[in-house]
Amino acid sequence: MTLFLKDEDVAQCVTMDDMLVAIENMQRQYGEGKAHNMTRRKIIADGGMLSVMGGGLFHQGLLGVKTYTVVKGAYSFQVSLYDAGTGKLLCYTQANRLGQLRTGASTGVTVKHLANPGNLTVGLIGTGGQAPTQLEAISKVRGIKNVKAFSRTKERREGFARKMTGDLGIDVSAAATNEEAVRDCDVVVCIAATMDPVVEGSWLKDGSTVIGAGPTTWRAREVDDATIARAGRLIVDSTEQARIEAGDLCSAVDKGIIQWSKVHELRHVVSGAVTGRESRDQVVYAKIMGTGVADVAAAKLAYDKAKAQGLGTELDW
Repeated sequence: MTLFLKDEDVAQCVTMDDMLVAIENMQRQYGEGKAHNMTRRKIIADGGMLSVMGGGLFHQGLLGVKTYTVVKGAYSFQVSLYDAGTGKLLCYTQANRLGQLRTGASTGVTVKHLANPGNLTVGLIGTGGQAPTQLEAISKVRGIKNVKAFSRTKERREGFARKMTGDLGIDVSAAATNEEAVRDCDVVVCIAATMDPVVEGSWLKDGSTVIGAGPTTWRAREVDDATIARAGRLIVDSTEQARIEAGDLCSAVDKGIIQWSKVHELRHVVSGAVTGRESRDQVVYAKIMGTGVADVAAAKLAYDKAKAQGLGTELDW
């Protein structure tokens, strides 16, 4: 029997606490060579785009693939989960809510392993659909002193600040500019749909952790060259994807500011093979693009939770 899940099922049975554990465990297993990532590939058509990515969780005997379309600005996400031993389709799930949780949890795990200890002041650039789970995940792994959120529309950033203050019980304020959102922050998260840098290296305090979690195209740059130059540690969730999806890193390599050999993968930090940061004063930049293997881990979590709670629809497939 194959389990079919809708976004409502996922929202009912999967929590951020669950997802943080699943993503951190996946990263650890991946770092130990017990998982595999299939880099995102895109087909661009006149009317829209199809993306395909996937991975294998060898330690759990699972394979999976995520597909999604973008047409006229609207996204539609799905994940298929397979038994690696039999080839059987175990689960087919809508993944809009799943993706929000996975993206947030990936940032949370990054903060846990890269940011300095202690309560954080967080700067957030972007207040769209992916922004709430970014803050939720960070609040689960670190205490948050306050958040400064910026987006281009005043009404949206102020509404976001009010809602997140109520939802999370933390002090979230609307910043008037992106510079104001960045200055004096321990952690800066970029989750905005931008093609041009929204973070400048001169704004960063010593010891800050900057996370780029926005666009995944070589044309888009979330941070400027000075940010890359200041960063004593450069982390990605996939070096293979970074070469085609991390515009700020690709640009810095082209200009001779950095070399790809200096870029490490998050999985090796989580597994303990690589040190996340070398000192309290070190600036760390992490480009977290989202990987297929993370989506497979997220789908496995949803499958297990839904089965335990009797959610979804089972069909003889």
